[in-house]
Amino acid sequence: MNRMKYGRGIGVLIALLLLFQTAFLAPMAIAEAQTAGTNEIVYTYEAEAASNTLTGKAEVKPCEAAVGCSGSQLVGSLWGGSTLQFNAVQVAAAGVYTMTVHYISGDPRSFAVSVNGGASDRYDLPKTADWSTRGVYELQLELVQGANTIKFDDQGGYSPDIDQIELRLASSDTDPNEPPAGSGQVYEAEASQNALTGNAGIKACKADTACSSNQKVGDIWGGSTLTFNQITVPSEGNYTLKVSYISGDPRAVSIKVNDGEAEPYSLPATANWDALGVFTMEVKLQAGSNAIVFDDNGGWSPDIDKIELIRSDAPGEEPGNVDGIGNIGAEVAASKFGSIKVAQHKSGVTLSNGTYKITYNTDSGLAMYDWNGKTVAKGLYSSIQLDKQLDSVNYAEHKFTMKQVEKIKDGHGKGIRVTIENRQAGLPTMKQIYQIYEDKVYFLISQQVTGNAEMSTNDISPLVLNAKGGVDLGSYSDNRVLVAPFDNDAWSRYQARTINTSLNNHNYVSSELTAIYDNASRSGLVIGSVTHDQWKTGIYWSGSNDRLNKLKVYGGFTSSTSTHDSIAHGKVSGKTITSPQILVGYYADYRTGLESFGQANAAVAPPLAFKHDVPKGVPVGWNSWGAYESDLSYDKVVAVSDFFKKNLQKSSFSNKGNVYINMDSYWDNLSEQELKQIVKVINKNGQKAGIYYGPFVYWGDNMDQLVEGTNGKYKYGDIILRDLNGNPLPKVDGAYAIDPTHPGSKQRIEYYFKRFLDYGYEFIKIDFLSHGSFEGKHFDPKVQTGIEAYNQGMAHINKVLGGKMFISASIAPLFPSQYAHARRISCDIDGTLSKTEYQLNNLTYGWWQDGTIYPYTDPDYMTLAKGGSFEAAQTRVNAAVISGTVFLNSDDVSNPAAQDLMKKLLTNKQVNEVALKGQAFQPVEGNTGTGAADTFVKRDGKDYYVAVFNYTNEATSKTIDFKRAGIPSASKAKVVDLWSNASSQVTGQLKVELSGAQSKLYKITVK
Repeated sequence: MNRMKYGRGIGVLIALLLLFQTAFLAPMAIAEAQTAGTNEIVYTYEAEAASNTLTGKAEVKPCEAAVGCSGSQLVGSLWGGSTLQFNAVQVAAAGVYTMTVHYISGDPRSFAVSVNGGASDRYDLPKTADWSTRGVYELQLELVQGANTIKFDDQGGYSPDIDQIELRLASSDTDPNEPPAGSGQVYEAEASQNALTGNAGIKACKADTACSSNQKVGDIWGGSTLTFNQITVPSEGNYTLKVSYISGDPRAVSIKVNDGEAEPYSLPATANWDALGVFTMEVKLQAGSNAIVFDDNGGWSPDIDKIELIRSDAPGEEPGNVDGIGNIGAEVAASKFGSIKVAQHKSGVTLSNGTYKITYNTDSGLAMYDWNGKTVAKGLYSSIQLDKQLDSVNYAEHKFTMKQVEKIKDGHGKGIRVTIENRQAGLPTMKQIYQIYEDKVYFLISQQVTGNAEMSTNDISPLVLNAKGGVDLGSYSDNRVLVAPFDNDAWSRYQARTINTSLNNHNYVSSELTAIYDNASRSGLVIGSVTHDQWKTGIYWSGSNDRLNKLKVYGGFTSSTSTHDSIAHGKVSGKTITSPQILVGYYADYRTGLESFGQANAAVAPPLAFKHDVPKGVPVGWNSWGAYESDLSYDKVVAVSDFFKKNLQKSSFSNKGNVYINMDSYWDNLSEQELKQIVKVINKNGQKAGIYYGPFVYWGDNMDQLVEGTNGKYKYGDIILRDLNGNPLPKVDGAYAIDPTHPGSKQRIEYYFKRFLDYGYEFIKIDFLSHGSFEGKHFDPKVQTGIEAYNQGMAHINKVLGGKMFISASIAPLFPSQYAHARRISCDIDGTLSKTEYQLNNLTYGWWQDGTIYPYTDPDYMTLAKGGSFEAAQTRVNAAVISGTVFLNSDDVSNPAAQDLMKKLLTNKQVNEVALKGQAFQPVEGNTGTGAADTFVKRDGKDYYVAVFNYTNEATSKTIDFKRAGIPSASKAKVVDLWSNASSQVTGQLKVELSGAQSKLYKITVK
């Protein structure tokens, strides 16, 4: 019997996070210092300083000498409603600052940060190695000139111990940002053309170090150098230099380019002497061949694995005029295709549908996008990384003819496809393909590269911007960029970051979609992928002065923290390589844009249909995990089924009489006979039985264990996913990934899922699906990427189940989406107030998935007795009601307190009716950083529903402005509290009084 476990081991993820979140500077003991070799000022403030304010349990504590705290002290005991406020934080200039927090935390913890009494942003910090080891975490905040206050708040939970903070001004003009690894030219330290002097020598890397080519150059000490020779670039300019290195302690190195001056750099320690780190800087290179020298200056330098160079002032940096594309000259020909006009000009083409206009300059190779006569984006081009990076803008010829216009009709509607060809002798042809529709606010862009010989890439970018102010919304009140997580694992959150962000780590690359918007006006640009058959799509960005300066939308995104990949994205090969198709649309309300994005994805891959006898409606019922976890038993499930029959399902807690009783992980505590018998018990009580499985994970370590359902033909060592060298991928969440394309894994799925069907189960929760999307070497040679493998595995599950079960995806990528009836919108929710807030962060920025790409979004179960108070339990129910929804409780029915909460909170007919609508509420505000909105609204015909939340344990007052919430404000409105049934008459606004942890759910009828 396969023993399934429900783990959350994120050790690998945390170790890699620490590498990416390492500070660029060694700790300083003074309040202000100038960094070596630069004019950058770093301000350092100690947590234990007498000028700071501590509240609650927070206190100054001694720090063990071995820990290495600055000042030998720290502030600890930040829990249960405690704060640490840094006072009199003095900076010479106003601006966006990078704050490096030096902290200690033996387990993952969070804190909220607020500046000068403003709104707070929540951050989830990875654990340090133990409670005696410091770590660093970087975030960005905006300070005023002169004195500031920075407050750390535990928000009623547990926060790390704080040693000190460092602040440095994030310069937008010298943005250190660059696209993820693999998008530049890579040079190995051990390459034969390089020169080594002194003690420096080529060394083997340990197998688990992840060195490229398993080699490095080490022993750079005592007067040794490593020179990278034959660094060849096509043109003079500034380049981002990324150094992959290993250094168990902080070490220094001087770097010299050609005959220039040597610049000293202090590289921070990596996690240990077997862990890679990445250090980034800017260098200026000459056209042609260059040499880069790493010199220890007689001291000790890190071991070097490789370097990567990426053009940082790429073509398009200075477009040359206000429109960013040059004068395309007079119109020479035009054609109409319905409402779409294609006009050929002397030096370009314009494509317009009455709402937007795309202007392409065939002289410069740059494009500009207008909506309603306003230029929103300019200086746009495409790129691909082959043996070298090819940018469309650098091609000799950019060709358009009217013959390259074709009529189309697809799920988006009627329109045209326009192809622009970029040609140059000796290079593959790069096609930029636009699809314009008659009645849509958005268009689609993709890229196709075709050559005479086979090509290979894992970095293809149909949309690239490298122009200062290239995206300009035209409004500048509260400009934000949405950062979406790849999946819902490891308690991932959406982030609404200020647009004025110079990013220097990969955690801020958005997965599959983004919105660039002004939260005050709500106008914004929505960009995202609508095809998910081959690529994981990333969106990299940085900006300043309330505009975007850099944008790269690319197929080939991987990240140890977002996609959980340990190796690079699989390379796609062929004589023709096609990018993901990208939606670009500008909307008066970015929320409408995100819903439009969801609808566009559903037009390409419709959500999973309901077949056979699977009820088409919100699943209502119970799930075992929150109640019993690994202690699940036959008798407990019988007791639950009986309790629901007697107390809940005839008191409005059902959907047209349908109630699901679902066994989560550890259902295999039951015997084979019990697994069959429990279905009969559940069915006899007028309910439907549900079960759980993880099709793409192996929790064991015995590679010789036979795979179930394969008749002894395959062992687990045969079906686990491996890297390109044949080594098993590292465990994620405590489990090995299984190759979805292997016949053994498919037979295993058939074995379990057919058993479930035979026994009469009608609901299945499938978990840890992200493992099936990992990059690796797959059994099917036609599968080149993790997403291709994931599609194949999920399609096989659908085939085996044949539409006979409701499928709820638990831990799963956001896309592809067409394989489940519901997807859990967040990670595990234990019923506490803090976890409810976390779940609602995912609703705040992910509500648009409901009813578009998935029939329902799943807010996870409602464990009421673990909320800490009646108010927190009621808030848990309200959060589930407004989230889409899979409406499942998860309480222990043998607990009298739980019974009482279930009877009181699950039998309110008015509240349950809202849940049964299965419609996710919209957030009123989208500027919460990493937090959740506190007010949500949903229109239902002439009625409006409003939910308002208090995420603190203190009483608070809130005012709902009807106009801001989208509710007619001129007329009187009847407001009904759906829990108490109390009603009132209001005009224009609603004042709400909330006790600690309380929430309200209202129905508002405008007369």
